[in-house]
Amino acid sequence: MKRKVLGKGIAAIIANEPLGKNRLVDLDVDSIHPNPFQPRKSFAKNALQQLADSMREDGVIQPVVVYKRDGKYFLVVGERRWRAAQLLKWEKIPAVIKEFSDNDVMAKALIENIQREELNAIEIAEGIEALISQSGEGQQEAADRLGMHRATLANFLRLLRLPASIKEAIVQGKLDQGHARALLALKTEGDMLAAAAQIMRKELSVRQAEMLVKKFNAGVRKGKPAPDPDIVKMENRLTHSLATKVKLVYAGTGQGKVEIFFNSLAEFERLYAILCKEK
Repeated sequence: MKRKVLGKGIAAIIANEPLGKNRLVDLDVDSIHPNPFQPRKSFAKNALQQLADSMREDGVIQPVVVYKRDGKYFLVVGERRWRAAQLLKWEKIPAVIKEFSDNDVMAKALIENIQREELNAIEIAEGIEALISQSGEGQQEAADRLGMHRATLANFLRLLRLPASIKEAIVQGKLDQGHARALLALKTEGDMLAAAAQIMRKELSVRQAEMLVKKFNAGVRKGKPAPDPDIVKMENRLTHSLATKVKLVYAGTGQGKVEIFFNSLAEFERLYAILCKEK
């Protein structure tokens, strides 16, 4: 296996410690296990293949970083390199073995991925939440450990209050963090889902999304009585199914109406096709 000489880069990855303090070895690829605290949930196949092609040509410029638990090696830094080595069917990969607490493992993995911009906002938020839960630290202590302002950390954690379908849209890149923060200003899940559907369908900018949210909230401030939670739940399901705002009005006599909102002829035709089961 071809490998370039290691430079100072690895020292920065492992807490700026001199290389002499760490054990640099060639480990069996099959003896290494994924980091159980890895905040990153998905690895793009195309990107992994490109990395594998690069490693085939140039070798591993920086070793992976692992720690040992119960006779097994677990990754802290370098999971993409390890997965690429598996694609190449390499038997061994250079690794630095270090001693870490579980809290340090979680923090370093999170920092590594954030610095390399390999996490989406939801993965960062879930990683922060897991770190706080595991360590028992408060937000300020976690922010200090991650090198973040507390306000930044708190904003990430707020994203976890979003409905599951909106969080999935962020993971898929259909919404970005700016859109998500705008949606958090809405009062109900139904409004969040309806606004998110419009943002994605119309490809609104963050500024346009903020203006849309203001319109939603302007309608809420008209002093209407609190809605029935069962009605709200049904509205949310209809909103999610149709990907547009739906309002359900129900009287105690059993009478009522369903209002389906649209903003263009094309959107009306889409809804018409759904309701009439046309394709």
